[in-house]
Amino acid sequence: MKPFDKEEQKKTPYLTAYKKYLKSDITSFDVPGHHQGNIRTDFDKVFPHEVYKNDINCPIGMDNIMHPKGVIKEAQDLFAKACGADYAKFLLNGSTSGNLLMIISAVKAHEKIILPRNVHKSVISGLIFSGAIPVFVMPEIDSQTEITNQISYQEWKKAIDANPDAKAIFIINPTYFGATCNLKKIVEYAHSKNMIVLVDEAHGTHFYFSNKLPASAMEAGADMSTLSVHKTGGSLTQSSVLLVKGDRVSKYDINKTFNMITTTSPSSILIGSLDAARKYLVFKGSEALYQAIKLERQAIELINEIPGFKAHGRDYFKTKCKAYDYDETKLVIEIDKLKVSGFDIYKMLKEKYHIQIELAETYVLLCLFTIGTKKKHLDNLVNALRLISKKYYVPSITYEDHHYMKSFPSMELRPRSAYHAPLKVVKIGRALNQISKEMIMIYPPGIPLIIPGEKFTQEVIDELKYYKKIKANILSDWEGSNEVSCVDLKKFKDEKEHE
Repeated sequence: MKPFDKEEQKKTPYLTAYKKYLKSDITSFDVPGHHQGNIRTDFDKVFPHEVYKNDINCPIGMDNIMHPKGVIKEAQDLFAKACGADYAKFLLNGSTSGNLLMIISAVKAHEKIILPRNVHKSVISGLIFSGAIPVFVMPEIDSQTEITNQISYQEWKKAIDANPDAKAIFIINPTYFGATCNLKKIVEYAHSKNMIVLVDEAHGTHFYFSNKLPASAMEAGADMSTLSVHKTGGSLTQSSVLLVKGDRVSKYDINKTFNMITTTSPSSILIGSLDAARKYLVFKGSEALYQAIKLERQAIELINEIPGFKAHGRDYFKTKCKAYDYDETKLVIEIDKLKVSGFDIYKMLKEKYHIQIELAETYVLLCLFTIGTKKKHLDNLVNALRLISKKYYVPSITYEDHHYMKSFPSMELRPRSAYHAPLKVVKIGRALNQISKEMIMIYPPGIPLIIPGEKFTQEVIDELKYYKKIKANILSDWEGSNEVSCVDLKKFKDEKEHE
């Protein structure tokens, strides 16, 4: 990554203009309608009234996010330089909007894009908007923990060679659980075949600010990536950044797509948090991340002494899961010989021990060690797991066979076509061989079990029944509790109707 001017990185152009505006005693006749807090509501019982006062839209002097020429552009340029990108765009609807933006601007209707099947729901939404044809590649699955991991360079190469007409490839790096791929080698091969490389880097903002973590997308030469700065970079929830390098995707296409999906009422608070987070990461991120990694390593040692839990880190993922590298700010804890599932422990930690972890699966828990993690947080987690172990550990327990889906359903229609096709509502138990009109997933992490255009298999049906039985958080479009929305093939006329 190219070195940047650290003196320049001390600037916070948006925050500086923000402070100036707030001190100028403006009489408001614009939006938002509370006019910088000239009302009081129950919101004031929870938050300081200053939140209202600081909530402005895009008045004179604060720039316009759709056509930035002033302080937003300056702040975006500083972010791009800090990450080794040519330019950046602030996203105020999370990395969902970034994934949409990348796919819509890079791939048009009926063009192929190669991507992992364990992509986030927003990527499938991007396929629906663009009309692109997905070519899915199966990632490695760890049968022991039921975690979906990375795709090897060899598998990417095989998919690229088998689809020379593909316009782009879409890579998840890192995965939700922290596994990374040989990104630079994959990017170089895709580029040699004239394919655009898009990277979902939602969980990898911190890669840009530590030499103890895997390579970033820009360092690897990717064309575009999306960072959820709020996840691991310290900005406020919902604030993300799109990074762009090179000209394989035209700036015009990126701008017109951005202006189509972004809000015309941007939150100054979110933009300000991005400006501040970038400066923090440049000057303090490396040390803060080093401390987070040290805590994660301590956690592995301590938790592995507790009966019923197996903590996994970099060594496990590189050897057992065939990951090229691993993000050591992630901590995966496997459940072993406990009378409760990961879902039960997830709820128990919150309700009884006041600990909120990132997510749970049947046999694993996921904890994030970030720039905000302290030693006392680790102590609280370890103490809680010790108490849970004492109560629920039974050495003689043998778990039922793992039920994780070993394959994904076949694609029968483009996602866009299925999305627009006539609707037929079917009971889950009768959905076998029906074509789905919707995405159905467990959230978090938001990876669909089935997407529009895929055919229901018995494996998908069984998986859905299982998740309903344990009352997992299932997200779907159809609101019927035991029904799914499918394509009415008798009324479906022609795939070309849905260009």
